[in-house]
Parts: sequence; structure tokens; C-alpha cells
Amino acid sequence: MLDHRLNSRTIYMNPISRFLYWNMNYHIEHHMFPMVPYHALPALHREMKSDCPEPSPSFAAALKEVFSLLLKQKRDPSFALVRSLPPTARPYKFDAQTNAGSGAIEAS
Repeated sequence: MLDHRLNSRTIYMNPISRFLYWNMNYHIEHHMFPMVPYHALPALHREMKSDCPEPSPSFAAALKEVFSLLLKQKRDPSFALVRSLPPTARPYKFDAQTNAGSGAIEAS
């Protein structure tokens, strides 16, 4: 199952950049819950940040990380960034089939 927390990144930006970018700096949140409107993404981030990898502190820091990874991949095409979730992170989705017969669905 695809967990967007492991292949997307959230970046902290200043309010003007966030406005121009329509809060898409909260990219993990946007991919996990695409029906949440852009203006509600900061609140969603506050609710779920303990279940996500540490955000990039700035756009410049994110670009620096991306370019350094591209250089590593140029030297070693098999290199891949492996993100890890905090130990307290809840699962992204649960298996509804296992709870189908009980009459109640429990969210993790």
C-alpha cells in the first residue's frame, strides 16, 4: 500500500510563499487527503504532524536536499532516500476487510 508520508515532503514557508503556492507546501497532507481544501491544509498539518516525517525547515533546505540526492543518484543510480516515520506514527490506512464481519470499523 502506498504511504504518501514516505514519498512526499512538507516544507515550512513564509505566509506570502504559502499563499502564492496555495498551501501546497503541505504536500504530504494534500496527497493523503486530496479532498481537503487548500485553505484547511495548515490545520490538517497541525493535526497530523506527529504522524509524519520531520518537515523541511525551508524551501532552500528542501532544494539543497533534493540537489544533493540528485548528485548521489548520478554517481549511484540505485541510491534512494529512505524516509522513516516517527515511532508513534499511526498507520495510513487500515484493512476494512478484517473488520467487515464485526459490524464496527475501528480506525487505527
